[in-house]
Amino acid sequence: MMTQMRLAASVAIVVSATAGLAPEATAQPGAFTQIVYPGENIQSRVAAAPIGATFILKTGVHRLQSIIPRSGDTFTGEPGTVLSGARLITTAVRSGSYWVVPDSTNENPRLGTIAGGECRANAPRCGYPEDLFIDDEPLQHVDRLADVAPGKWYFDYGANQIFFADDPTGKRVEASVTAKAFSGPAIRVTLQNLVIEKYATPTQEAAVSLGSQWVIEDSEVRWNHHGGIASGPNSIVRRNRVHHNGAIGLQGSGEGILVAENELSYNGFAGYNPFWGAGGAKWVWTIRLVVRDNFSHHNRGPGLWTDINNIYTLYENNRVEDNERGGIFHEISYDATIRGNTVRRNGTGRDYPHWTTGAGIEVTASRNVEIDGNIVEDNWQAITALEDHRGSGNAGPWTVINLNVHHNTIRTHITDAGAGRIGIIDTKGTGAFQPAANNRFQQNTYSLGTRQLYFLWMGRELDEGEWRRFQQDVAGVFAR
Repeated sequence: MMTQMRLAASVAIVVSATAGLAPEATAQPGAFTQIVYPGENIQSRVAAAPIGATFILKTGVHRLQSIIPRSGDTFTGEPGTVLSGARLITTAVRSGSYWVVPDSTNENPRLGTIAGGECRANAPRCGYPEDLFIDDEPLQHVDRLADVAPGKWYFDYGANQIFFADDPTGKRVEASVTAKAFSGPAIRVTLQNLVIEKYATPTQEAAVSLGSQWVIEDSEVRWNHHGGIASGPNSIVRRNRVHHNGAIGLQGSGEGILVAENELSYNGFAGYNPFWGAGGAKWVWTIRLVVRDNFSHHNRGPGLWTDINNIYTLYENNRVEDNERGGIFHEISYDATIRGNTVRRNGTGRDYPHWTTGAGIEVTASRNVEIDGNIVEDNWQAITALEDHRGSGNAGPWTVINLNVHHNTIRTHITDAGAGRIGIIDTKGTGAFQPAANNRFQQNTYSLGTRQLYFLWMGRELDEGEWRRFQQDVAGVFAR
C-alpha cells in the first residue's frame, strides 16, 4: 500500500503552456464560418479569422495540428474527420532482425519520467510521450534494443532512430510526435464531432486541454499517450467516446465541471502504475464536479476517481464495470454524493486481500460522503472506507467522518479470503468508529456468499449478526 500512500505527492494539476495569458475578448454575434481541408494549417486559419469564428474541418486526416483557439471559436468535424498527432513512417529499412527508421527526429522534446510518473515493471518507458502504431495498434516501448520483439519498439534518442520487429509491408506505421491538439487561455470554445488521436501527450497532460467554459461533445478521443481530455473550470464533456489512451481517459480540475453520457474504456495501454494514476477518469481540486450517466469499463485503473481536495462531488447514474482497480473511488477529499450508480466486477487486478482497494465504491480519508441507492455486484471488495490518516487539505483534515451508506443493493459472493467485504478500516486507531465520527450503514440489502465474515468494523472481520450488534444495518436485509 506504500504506492497508494504516495498518491497525494504524485498528482499535479495540469496547466497549459499558455497559462497566465489573458483570455481574448468574448466573441460577438454574427461570427462567420470557414472550411478547412486536410493539409491546411488550422492555426494559421484561426489567426486569420475574426474572434468567434466557426471552423468546419473537412473529412480526412488533419495531421500534426496543434491549435490554440480564440474565445468563442467552434470547431466541427464532418463524418470521418480525424486530427492526428502522428506522422506517417514510410522510410523503414530492414537491418538484421530489426526494421529501422533512420531519421526519427521528433517535434516534441523527450521529457522522460516527469512529474514523478510511475511505470509498471513491464513498461519502463511509460513516461516517454512518443508511441509507435502499426495499423492502429500501439507497440510497447522498451528501454533496450535487445528487448525489441514483435509488438515492441525502441527509440534510440541519441541516434534519432526507431527500431521495431514487425514487418511493416502493406501496413500503416505511425509515430506520435505532436503534444496537444487543443489548448490555450480562450473561453467558451466548442469542439464537436471530431476524432482526436495519437498525440504525444507528456505525463500529466491531455491531448485536449479544455479552458474555462469549453465544451467537447460527440467526439472520439483515442490512442493519446497520457490523457485524452483534461476538463477545466465550468467545462462540459458530454457524449464522447474516450478510449485506449495511454494512462487515463479524462482528467482535470476546476469548479463547475459537468461530465455526462461519455463512454470511457480500455485506457491505460502505456503502462502507468494504476496506484499512481491511470484508469477511466481522475480529477483533482474540483468544486461541484458532476459525473452523470457515464459508462466506464475495462480501464487499467479505477473507473471514476476523485483524488485530492475535491468537494461537493456528485456521481450519479453511472455504470462502472470491469475496471482493474475500484469502480468509484473518492480519495483525500470532502463532501460527495454517490447515488444511483451500477458498479459491477471492478477490482479485476485483485490487489491486496484484507484491504479496501478494488471496491465497487471506495472512500479513502474523505468526510461527509453519502452513498445511496447504488447496485454493487461482485466487485473484489464491495463498499469500503479507509481511514489512513493522510493529513489535511484545503478544507480541513482528510478523515472518514459522516459516512452514510444507505439503501444500496449489494451482492458480494467473492469467496477469496479477505475479499468481498463491506465496512471501514482504520489504520492507526478507532477514531472512525467513535459515535462522534457518525459513520453508519443503514437499510442496505445484502446477498452474501458462502464465507462467514464479510463485514469490517473496529479492526475485526464480522458476520452479519456481529455487524448488527455494532448498530450497523439494524434494519438491513441479509440473504445467503
